[in-house]
Amino acid sequence: MNYFELFGLPIAFNTDRIQLRNAFMQIQRAAHPDKFVQGTEAEQEDALEQSAMANKAFTLLNNPEQTLPYVLEITGHIHPDEKYNLAPDFLMEMMELNEAWMDAENEDSKQQILNQIKTLKNDIFSPIQSHLEAASVIDIPQEAMLQIKDYYYKKKYLDRILEDLHH
Repeated sequence: MNYFELFGLPIAFNTDRIQLRNAFMQIQRAAHPDKFVQGTEAEQEDALEQSAMANKAFTLLNNPEQTLPYVLEITGHIHPDEKYNLAPDFLMEMMELNEAWMDAENEDSKQQILNQIKTLKNDIFSPIQSHLEAASVIDIPQEAMLQIKDYYYKKKYLDRILEDLHH
C-alpha cells in the first residue's frame, strides 16, 4: 500500500493539504496506540505500526520536495539506485557555472551566478508546473511524466550546486 492509498487520496505531486490532514486525523483517531492500552500485545503492536506509518506518510506528503520523487517512484518512473543521465548540454552549462563561480572576484559576480542558477530552476519548472499542480497523475501524459523526471534530476543537481556554493 502506498501513502496515497493509506489516506484514500489520488496520487498527485501536489497533495490537497486539507484532505491529507483530515485523512491523517481519521487514521490517528482510529489507530492511536493510546486507544489500545488495554488491548492484546498484537493489537497494541498493530496500532503502533499503523500510527507510525500514518505519521511517516503525513510528513512525506506534506513536503513537496519529498513528494515529487515519491510519486515518480511509485509510478515506476524512477528507481532508488537509478543512475540518470542528464543531457550533456546541461552538464556543460553546470561546469561553466562552477568555473565562473571559482573565477568570480567579487560578491556582485557571485550574485550574478546565483541569479543565473535561480533563472535556470525557473526555466526548467515552467514547462511542467501545470502537471505538478494536477489533481492526479492519472491525467498526466507519459511524455510529461518523463519531463517531470528530467526536471527532478536537474533540480536536484542545481540544488546541490547552490548548496555547495553557499558553503
